[in-house]
Amino acid sequence: NQYSYSNLGYITLGILIRQVTGQFYGDFLEKNIFKPLGMQTARIISESDIVLNRASGYELIDKKIKNQQWVSPSLNSFADGALYLNIYDMVRYEAGLNTNLILKKQESFQQMWTPVKLNDGSTYSYGFGWNLDKTVTGMQVVKHGGTWQGFESYIIRVINVKLTIIIFANLDEADVEEIASH
Repeated sequence: NQYSYSNLGYITLGILIRQVTGQFYGDFLEKNIFKPLGMQTARIISESDIVLNRASGYELIDKKIKNQQWVSPSLNSFADGALYLNIYDMVRYEAGLNTNLILKKQESFQQMWTPVKLNDGSTYSYGFGWNLDKTVTGMQVVKHGGTWQGFESYIIRVINVKLTIIIFANLDEADVEEIASH
């Protein structure tokens, strides 16, 4: 009867991708999204790969900037995030959404941006991976943020005017949602 965000849906989606296609979700993304869109830096996180110009993630501890805490590499293999990409590749991804290169049918967007129906019949303003909102002037807004290993990201899409704001930060206390909302 109430909404609660969970990464479990994304993890399940990665498992389904493997079951349906026989591919690891990272390989599926590479073949079906990253390469077709010309995304050159996008990849699943790998602690062992040498990645030129890789940013480091940081955290504040006792008001001092420290390297972020590393997690088990196996946690970076699930479909609930753990992607490396630069802002240029994120812009390519956004352009792919705007030109229907990723989702071919307009109905797919409508499904993504329809509020979830709760067990009691009420709805909650969350679609498939997007928080749903309206601007003060009534324009449709979809947004989503994430945090992992000292990095923060936030994307806001104002659908009616095809405006997108993308914020990346490499400090886990950065308020990227606040920055993007201005």
